[in-house]
Amino acid sequence: MDKHLSNNKAEYKHGYTHGSPYLARPRLCGLLSTAMNYPLVVVCAGAGYGKTRAVHDFFQENRAVTTWLQISERDNIPTRFWESYTGMVSISWPGIGARLSEIGFPDTEEAFMKYCAIMHEIAVQPGKHVRVFDDFHLLTNPAVLRFFERAVSLVPSNVTLLVITRMMPQINMIGMIMQERIFTISEEELRFSEGEIAEYYGQMNLSVTRQGLRNIYEDTQGWAFAVNLIGRSLTKETKYERCALEAMKANIYRLIEAELAGTISEKLRDFLLQISLIDHLAASLIRELAGSCELVKEMETLNAYIRYDLHLDTYTIHHLFLDYLRQNQHLLPEERRSAALKTAGKWCDSNGYHVDAFSYYEKAGDYASVVGKVAAFNAQMPPDMAQIALEIFENAPSEAMVQNPLFPGVHIKCRINNGKINEDTMNLAKMYAEAYEAQPESPERNRALAILYGELAFLSMLLCTSTDKYDFAGHHLKMAEYYSKNPFEASGTYNIVPISTWASLVGTQKLGAQEDYIQALTLSIPSTSIFGKGFFVGFDDLAWGELYFYRGQLNEAEQHLKQAVDKAQKCEQYSTQNRALAYLMRIAFCRGDLSAATEKLKAMELMLNDSDHGARYTIYDIATGFYYLTLGQADKIPAWLKDDFSPYAHPAFIENYANRIKAQYHYQKQQYNALLAFIETQTKKNILFGKIELKLLAALIYYKLKRRGEAMRALEEAFELAEPNNLVALFTQYSKDMRTLTAAALRDEDCAIPRPRLEEINRKASAYAKRQSHMVTQYNIENNITKQITLTQRETKVLSDLSHGLSRTEIAVSQNISLNTVKMVINIIYDKLCVTNLPDAIRIGVDKKIV
Repeated sequence: MDKHLSNNKAEYKHGYTHGSPYLARPRLCGLLSTAMNYPLVVVCAGAGYGKTRAVHDFFQENRAVTTWLQISERDNIPTRFWESYTGMVSISWPGIGARLSEIGFPDTEEAFMKYCAIMHEIAVQPGKHVRVFDDFHLLTNPAVLRFFERAVSLVPSNVTLLVITRMMPQINMIGMIMQERIFTISEEELRFSEGEIAEYYGQMNLSVTRQGLRNIYEDTQGWAFAVNLIGRSLTKETKYERCALEAMKANIYRLIEAELAGTISEKLRDFLLQISLIDHLAASLIRELAGSCELVKEMETLNAYIRYDLHLDTYTIHHLFLDYLRQNQHLLPEERRSAALKTAGKWCDSNGYHVDAFSYYEKAGDYASVVGKVAAFNAQMPPDMAQIALEIFENAPSEAMVQNPLFPGVHIKCRINNGKINEDTMNLAKMYAEAYEAQPESPERNRALAILYGELAFLSMLLCTSTDKYDFAGHHLKMAEYYSKNPFEASGTYNIVPISTWASLVGTQKLGAQEDYIQALTLSIPSTSIFGKGFFVGFDDLAWGELYFYRGQLNEAEQHLKQAVDKAQKCEQYSTQNRALAYLMRIAFCRGDLSAATEKLKAMELMLNDSDHGARYTIYDIATGFYYLTLGQADKIPAWLKDDFSPYAHPAFIENYANRIKAQYHYQKQQYNALLAFIETQTKKNILFGKIELKLLAALIYYKLKRRGEAMRALEEAFELAEPNNLVALFTQYSKDMRTLTAAALRDEDCAIPRPRLEEINRKASAYAKRQSHMVTQYNIENNITKQITLTQRETKVLSDLSHGLSRTEIAVSQNISLNTVKMVINIIYDKLCVTNLPDAIRIGVDKKIV
């Protein structure tokens, strides 16, 4: 086992666990030792065969890093399953657990690729790694089973997945069976042999005749649970009566009842009924529920039914005993039931088991805690969790809203988190606000209205993409007004800043719309900055920097972006800081300064250490993707960014941020059909910058596919969107391809774009292409990358003529092609050789024996 158990083995040395007799079974240990050479191990038997005990005690002596996941029926909720799984992983690898938690349940190709990349880090670590899934038979959700099926197929050689189950897993294992990659331990192997029964009873100091042992073996067929119960009954009887087993078969619960009668206190019985209400049996929660060490110690005397796991610091209750307790839950007083559920909810809340926290709070009727929990989330809860929370809100009794003035505002937040960003949510929020404003002045009323207007402001920000209304500053002002009447701790209560693809959420090309939006941001900051450590601080500078960047005013952009970084850093506004650094990296690229761009990426990498920074790994992956794509190293971007495009509730959300990188990857890899399909499905309710980028990509793809007319129309549409606010820098990011496209547009007499503007774009794209080529060369040299250079026959002939001193005109005459074609071919040669002048092109051509 790993270091967590290094000092605890003595407790198991003589076969006892907390004073209970336990028989070491070398035969099973040998089977499990062999099983560790397989990627998938299935321990399959009915209840009471000692599956979990056998596996658990094998790993007490086996040196392997083990992650143990106790499955419950609630793990059929994918997010709940993922919280349980990442919680277990975090015990051994806190950093990896945090990264898995951030990606959420991998139900998409994108998320699964992230999962695979993280698991690869475990695969390269030394030693054996085992992930145990106990009670796997309780999993029935197709999405969870599909994840497990895919995860099994990718298990590396130093990892084993071990499934403990009452039936064979309902996943496709045919391929693994044929490849002999599965090891199965069945009921037959788990049964006690007659000799093991004798050894076990001898260890308990029981005197049983040889015939009695034979009768017990024949009656029980080695069923561990029955062997144990009979042994316990023999401590009170002089000999084995075969009728005892028949009684057990008729009603196992009656035997448990008889076992407990007169041996446990009423207080312990109530406590056992309380813990049967919950799935998490962590020692810290058990102690909190018990309220005294004495009660826990009394519970531990029931070691035939309840086992403590030293490694996981949790308790396990035998299935049959748990079923017995659950059938008697009606005996528990309602107030104790409610108290136990509330305590469990708070514990789950504090330990990251969010789905269970919602469930326990709802069962306890504790809607105040549900409200507080939703308030603590940012704008993007996992979809199934958001759906669970929304169902609680919309099915809650009317008195829940009356009793909790925060209910309306957080209900609106929950709808936003659930992707219901529409006029219906806006109207509901306004209705709530009008109802509260009509109430008499009170601290509860003021707090409710502060939260409501905060959500109205956030909703207005998101809707301005389609409404072209920038009135959210007024809502922020009302929010601050009601807050100032009765200040309260507001951290996490509001949706304030979207984790956005762009700082600007403007959706129209109307002249001055960008400035109107930023002005509203500026007016909002005094209101929002009164909360926490200064919400929104630096966000207006980020928006100005973004706008100046897209206008090509790099010096002004840099000034604002540096101010955004400084302000956001002081107030711990990580999202604003990170996005400002990403733009500063792009400015460095525009200037041809590779070292400065690399420095900005490293600054973003350092922010991974800030655990309060939500989605930090995803944002860093996106920045890394842009970095490598700019340097022509598409294969080096994170694997999940090479996958299909992500759905999103609003174009401002982080999924669409990833889509921008995916689009550029698809373009560089010439996956044009998939990219065009994505572009065509995008709605008109997109952010202006996104509309322009997609139109430009469409234009470039159409031109490469020789659909010249469609290319020119798409280019004209992009220019029409960009021109009112002079967003020309968007046209230069595709450098050499934009240079080629605009050169063709300049030759097209029907092109509606003014010639001076086309020439300007062409000139800037050409300049950026040269700087980018220089950076690619520098990067390749610094990283010892040798690029395979392949020139076409025509390109080789043109380079050869140039090396012999022919002019462009002479080459055109010699090869019977136009002068413009010669110029175009030379530009292509420069791009392929990553040079910006003729002497370097000839030198590399000679070195590579091209000419």
